[in-house]
Formats: sequence, structure tokens, C-alpha cells
Amino acid sequence: MTTRRTRSRLAALALAAVWATGACSGSATDDATTPVTTPAPSTPAPSTPATSTPVATDASAAPPAGALAAAQEVPVGAGTATTVDLDGDGRPDTLWLADVDGARTLGATTTAHGTSSVVFEDAAPQPATASAAVLASGAPVVLLDTSRSVQVYGYRVEDPGLVVVPDREGAQYSFSLGFTGYGTGLACEQQADGLHLYGENATTDDAGTLWKVTRTEVVVDVDRPRATNGTTTTVGQDLPADDPAVPAARGTTCGDVAAVASEPR
Repeated sequence: MTTRRTRSRLAALALAAVWATGACSGSATDDATTPVTTPAPSTPAPSTPATSTPVATDASAAPPAGALAAAQEVPVGAGTATTVDLDGDGRPDTLWLADVDGARTLGATTTAHGTSSVVFEDAAPQPATASAAVLASGAPVVLLDTSRSVQVYGYRVEDPGLVVVPDREGAQYSFSLGFTGYGTGLACEQQADGLHLYGENATTDDAGTLWKVTRTEVVVDVDRPRATNGTTTTVGQDLPADDPAVPAARGTTCGDVAAVASEPR
């Protein structure tokens, strides 16, 4: 009885040992030959934000700022002239005169800032002309000649565009061309430091044979466009009517401002 029980225990222990050995051996074989699937995590991993790759462009192929505006905004049929650099970018600009919806209009189209314009009125029947210059002060000015007066405009780079140049009282500064008694003309003169602008006045004696010519410099501020009268000097006195200074003082003589836009009529 005792022997039979002992044999049964020994057989059971031997069978358990065989199961244990087979389990360890099988685990090693599965790791080497069977792919293991890892379950997906319950919380998704943060995604990497998308990025864009900048595209290189050829800046030289693009038109300069304002170039398209210059081509598109000058009215059809306007009288134009290529003029000085009004906006300070080193390139010449365009001055023009046109009838825009029935209004007489003076305009400037610059390569950096496009087009700006002002409406003007004058009773003179002749077409107006316009020219521009950069004065020694650095101020760009536009001179609108209506044959009775020359109205002064400036080009403002800050908040860019054509603006009226006022006098000390706030009215638009203008040169009389003999119709108001305040002067008979204007002149531009190139000096060592740049271009200077003068109002000229030619007056005759009681007999109407001898003339006196004076000139007053007109200074235009560059930072805040405003015109003020400077020093008045005498060009000549007791001059005959055919002295060159007399007719020069009775009109617009800006030899250094060659480009003139004419109002179409």
C-alpha cells in the first residue's frame, strides 16, 4: 500500500517537471519566430505640427512698388512729362494734367507711391502747364502755370501725395504774373547748393521808359511744406525795356526745369 502511493507521487512529480520544462522551452522559441503585436496605447501620441517650406522668389523679376499704379492711373489722354524724383527713391517720376470728370486736374505719378492728384480752377482760357523741381532746401515743388499766376504745390513723402503749399496766412502760395500787382514772374536759379526759387517784379517809372527789376527768394520747407518770402534784392534799376532782365522778370524762366506737362484742350 505504501509502495503504491509512493510510486504515484513520484509519477506526478515527474509529470509536473516535464510540463514546467516544456513551458520554458516553448516561450523562448515563440520570441524568436512569432511576431509580437503591441496593443495601441489608450491615449494618442501628440502629433507634430505641419510646417511649410518657403518658396524662393526672384525679387528682380517683380515690378518696383508703384510701377503698376503708374501704368494704370494716369488718365487716358493726359498731357504728361517725365520729371524729377519727387518721392526720393532715386527714379524719375511723371507729372500730368488732364480733365477728370469735368474737373481740371494736376497729378503726379511716382514710382514708389503711385498716383495722387489735385483739382484746380482758373479763369484764364489758356491751357495750363506744370513743371517740377527739387529745391536747395530738399523740398520737391510742382509749379502750375495758368498764364495769370503760378500756383505752388509740394510732394509730401510722409502720407505721400501732392499737397498745396501755403503761405504764412494759410492761403496757397502763388506767383503773380502781372495780374495782381504783387509780382510779374518767377525765376529758378541753380547755385552751388542747389536750385533756388525767386519771385520777380518788373516796374516802370512814370514815363514808362525805364524799368526796375527786383527779386525775392521764396523758401519752401522740406519737413512741413510752407512757403515764406526771404530776402529781396535789386536786379537792375533804370533799365531800358529791351534789357534782358526786364522780359525775364515778366514771365516764367526756369531754365533748369525743362520737362513741362501741358493741359490737353
